[in-house]
Amino acid sequence: MKKIATIFLCCFLALASACTPKEIIPKKKMASINADFFLMDQYLGADRTMRKFSDTTAVYKPVLKYYGYTADEYFASVDYYLENSRDMAKILEMTEKILRKRQKTIMKRIEADSRKVDTTTTNFF
Repeated sequence: MKKIATIFLCCFLALASACTPKEIIPKKKMASINADFFLMDQYLGADRTMRKFSDTTAVYKPVLKYYGYTADEYFASVDYYLENSRDMAKILEMTEKILRKRQKTIMKRIEADSRKVDTTTTNFF
């Protein structure tokens, strides 16, 4: 009977420690936030007038606000997931999938637009 109780207790503790604390941003939302941060970084790098803001957290606050989180909650979540490397790896995989999906959507739009032929132009030759 002691063995069963010990096994049950070990399983319960392992399950309890595997759960994400309530104040930590869920993995799926972290991936979405990270994808948006990446896109924001790309935009800031491409726009010379915005580059001066790239080193501040001010430009990222609207993204966090959109998802309903604060910078403190985000940083606490990053710290938590860095301590749990499997979870962080999963978040990075999900982030990559989100970005690849967005890239495919954009490429489809570009291809569709490039197929449209303007028949109103005149031939100058």
